Amino acid sequence: MRAFVSRYPVLLFVLLTLSYQFVVVGVVWAKLAPGTHISNDEVAHMIFRFRVFGPLVFAVMITAYLEGMAGMRKLFGAFFHWKVSAIWYALAFLWKPIFTYIGITTIAILGIRAWPGFVVDDFFGGSWENLGNLMKNMPFIVGIAFVEETAWMKFSVTRLQDRYKALPACLLAGTAWGLWYLPMLLIGEGVPDGYPWHMFMLSMIALTFFLSWTYNMTRSGTILLIMQIISNCAFFMLPVLPGLWGGDPTYINGFVSVNMLSAIAIVVIFGWREMGRTTRAKWSDLNAEVDPEQASEKEYMITAA
Repeated sequence: MRAFVSRYPVLLFVLLTLSYQFVVVGVVWAKLAPGTHISNDEVAHMIFRFRVFGPLVFAVMITAYLEGMAGMRKLFGAFFHWKVSAIWYALAFLWKPIFTYIGITTIAILGIRAWPGFVVDDFFGGSWENLGNLMKNMPFIVGIAFVEETAWMKFSVTRLQDRYKALPACLLAGTAWGLWYLPMLLIGEGVPDGYPWHMFMLSMIALTFFLSWTYNMTRSGTILLIMQIISNCAFFMLPVLPGLWGGDPTYINGFVSVNMLSAIAIVVIFGWREMGRTTRAKWSDLNAEVDPEQASEKEYMITAA
């Protein structure tokens, strides 16, 4: 048993996580009366919300089983690495709006659809409904971001980058991450209404490339956490979701297209093997939390000597 877990920790994680997700979502969906929204059933809603912590539980269990406290330090240590260039903090806070505005601006310039505005109509005025919903859900949004960055990025991607080059590692992790959301897409709960499932999958894969590149460049879990929080918050304010436009996915497709182009650009510029300036972040690398900029300087000094 231990030999299997040690050899295939990510495979076991994905099997446990996806099985758990499909079973829980299926049970919750079966419990609901026809035509009942999940928010109107307190028990179903509570189960549905807190099932999102499943990936973190499985990642912690496998890590603790294989490596004990040393593994826990690897899994969570990057969240304490916050001393990185201010450029990365700017990117963490602005990447989602930038990608979105590039997408919708292109759509408007090409005459596909009119400019939808910078924010949804009721975010900074009117009923302030979206701003209120955002503040109410903020603790849960932060919790989801912490779970996803720990389980899918730090546990899955770094372990896959131990065995594979960066590109196949991202493809595998991104596909599994997207499949985690598949039952929610199928029942139309927990994901934006009208989001085409194939575009959602492409978006998750592209997001994995972007976050992996960021981690390979910084080794900072703090930056990843901010990026994911911003990603989860952005759609409360950015006017791109199909539900705002009668189910029309044009604007969200524009965002996904920009996201995909960014992933392609990262591979072209930084290479498919490492996707960074130095060696890709690997679980087994004892220096995984070393700042790549410092590592580059050390390599240069050694070479120059």
